[in-house]
This record gives sequence, C-alpha cells and structure tokens, in this order.
Amino acid sequence: MIGEVAPHVPASLETYRGGVADGTGGTPLTALHDPAVFDATLSAFEAGLGVAPGTTDRRALVSYWSQFYLAPLATPVLTALVRLRRPLPLAFATTNLELDAAGRPARFLVRPGPAPCCADGLAGLVEDHLRPFVELCRAQCGIAPRVIWGNAAVILDYVARELGEPETMACPEVATCLGWCGTPCPRLHPLAQALCGAPGERSGGRRRRTCCLRQRLPGVPSCGALCPAEGCGSCGCGP
Repeated sequence: MIGEVAPHVPASLETYRGGVADGTGGTPLTALHDPAVFDATLSAFEAGLGVAPGTTDRRALVSYWSQFYLAPLATPVLTALVRLRRPLPLAFATTNLELDAAGRPARFLVRPGPAPCCADGLAGLVEDHLRPFVELCRAQCGIAPRVIWGNAAVILDYVARELGEPETMACPEVATCLGWCGTPCPRLHPLAQALCGAPGERSGGRRRRTCCLRQRLPGVPSCGALCPAEGCGSCGCGP
C-alpha cells in the first residue's frame, strides 16, 4: 500500500513524496517521551538551524520543528486518502522517525507486521497520531496545544488543496475535518478550530487563530499572511 502512494503525489508536493516508507530504522516515536531522546532530537534540529544551544525560546523551537515533522506526514497521508481512498497505517505508537543530515524530520517508517486497528480517514490520523504528538510537544516544552494544532491545520489544509480539494470534494471527510463544510465539533475536529476565514478561499484567505511563534527564532521569518498578527496586530501567542 505505501509504495502505491508516491506516484499519486502531485509535482507541487514532490519534496515530501517519500515521506512514508516501510522499515524499522530511525527512532520510535514513543521513544520521544523520554526527555533525553526528545532533547537530542531537538538539539540536532537546533544545530541544523545554526542556533547556539539553549539560546532560543524552547516553545518556538518545538513549534518550528513540528512544522518540519508534519509536512512529510501530511503529504502521503492525504494523497492516500484523496487519490486512493485508503488510510495509511501511521499510528503514533507503531511508527518510527528518520531525520535528515540537518536534523530535520524527513521520513516516517512503518514497522512490519499487522497494522493496529485504527479509525478511518483523516479523523483516524487525528486520533491515532496527531493527538499523541500534540500531547508530546506540550509535555516536553509547555507549548499550548492550540499552537501545534494550528501547524497541523495549516499544512493539511495546504496539502489537501494541492490535491484538488475542496473543488472536487473527492473525500468529504477531509472537508469536514478541516472545517470546509458543516459545523465541526471542536473536540472531534480540532483542526477545523485552528483556522479562521472563509473555507472556500485559497492562499491568503484562511489564517491561523494562534501564532506559531517561529519568528522568535533568529533568522526565521513569520508565516506571512497566515499569521494572525499580520492582520490584527494580536497573535494570541502567550503561554
């Protein structure tokens, strides 16, 4: 199944075409609950940015790291859902993470063996992977969960649009989870609550409700039109 996804990834998302593969290398995601393992992973990312250790806002660093984590995850997951109508077996508990030479999350490895019983669709990714990931980030640096949910929503919204949604509505469940239609339940659809603006608008129409903090890092710009601070001067980025 995993090998079938790559040919269906559009050229605009080619950077993350190989974001998921079969294998047992890398670091088990569950190992990131160990502060020493998480700190080593974050330090590799920090070094790749050229930032002196311990000189930055840890919450901003974790938020920016999560954006690199979420991009290679979202691309194959949504491609499989929208183009193949099938979910990928990417439960947090059974997936490993590989880093690139700059310490950035590069690829998720699905361990061999029977896939765990997971919920279907994008809701399955939310429950089986994103909720544990958001809680991991909160536990390791105290970041507000809404910041990480915002990162996930922005990336998933972008990838889904590059795949032709919401124009084709090929996967209505994705539209519901991202708040493009209906009135999603906040508890069940945290992604839909993370963005504001007209769901039908393309780039520049939707923006975060909460600042991602990335501009607190040296040399890293804000996310531009997506940042709530760009439009109203208040980004809600407090603790």
